[in-house]
Amino acid sequence: MKAPKPEILLIDDEKDKLESLAIQVRNNVDTAIVQTWHPRRNEDPSQEFEKRISKDTILVVTDYDLTTAIKGLFGHSVVAWCRNQFIPVGDFSRGHDDALSTEPDLFKLRVPRNEPEAADYIARMFDGFRRIRDGIESNTQLLGGGGSPAYVLSELLGRPDLESEISPYLSRPGLFNASLLDTLVAGSCQYSSETEKDKEKLLTYILGHVLVNAILKYPGPVLAEGPLCAYMGMSNKDSIKLTSHFQNAKYDGPFDSNENLFWRDKVDDEVEKIARRFRIEDLNYESLSEYRRAVMIEAIGPIANHSCARCDGVKGGFWCPFTKRVVCERGDCSSTASSWIPSGAYACRVERDFYDEWSPILGL
Repeated sequence: MKAPKPEILLIDDEKDKLESLAIQVRNNVDTAIVQTWHPRRNEDPSQEFEKRISKDTILVVTDYDLTTAIKGLFGHSVVAWCRNQFIPVGDFSRGHDDALSTEPDLFKLRVPRNEPEAADYIARMFDGFRRIRDGIESNTQLLGGGGSPAYVLSELLGRPDLESEISPYLSRPGLFNASLLDTLVAGSCQYSSETEKDKEKLLTYILGHVLVNAILKYPGPVLAEGPLCAYMGMSNKDSIKLTSHFQNAKYDGPFDSNENLFWRDKVDDEVEKIARRFRIEDLNYESLSEYRRAVMIEAIGPIANHSCARCDGVKGGFWCPFTKRVVCERGDCSSTASSWIPSGAYACRVERDFYDEWSPILGL
């Protein structure tokens, strides 16, 4: 029997915009059934929602403000319903960005407002969660071996050797979403039982969010294009010349669509190959970032300095995920700020000016 197609559910109270987004998502995703829900007056929203989801629902996307259709109905109600059933959910807002929480949340997917960007993002999220689900379903031994979530994720990524580097990201995922723990403890949801399918659904939910919202967002074992340039102590103006040297280090796991991502350890291997070719030794440099920068200058020629006035743009080695800038380990340039960055994100530091401005306000 042919397996049913996975599903995406889009929710909006503006029918024309809902249909327009659905068309673009269908153009980007040919492996899913894209369903829509346009809430109407006199409906029971929770019942209507339940009618539209199934065991094949991979992703739900909702507008924040649904009050045009039903007074008092907001996207956060949909988010709560999805989280209670471990269904990944993204929300967006047309003109109400200030109403969406900016608090850190590991289990939050923020969809861009721009429609083409939203469609691309939805396609990427769907593909990532689907690949994780399919990987778990096709290898049931992962669930029966007594391994940790880090073990399962490292196996799914084809990098069992990186389990110890992935593990810190998964040290306390429940603290980012209290409702997740509440649901499991109370047993109030059908997915809190111990069947294999329930485990698969819960693991897909947790591992997918940890991967896209922690590991890929806060670089450590995986570097996006900007963090890769930062790792080399250079501006991303030369990113095309740089990334061409690291095709053997490309990450090709879940959520890789439309993204240039690289395994950090394989990047190091490529740097060492180039260094041996040009007989460059790291002992001749104050920091590994300066060493890597020198190696790449030999490989690709003169490179642009990044925009840091503190070091004239010649140091680096780290990425600030908040200011999206290159920083180095100098005390006047960055802070480790471990409470701001997930454990395991060793390629990240917080830019000093940003940290000094916000730490007193946030009490961190």
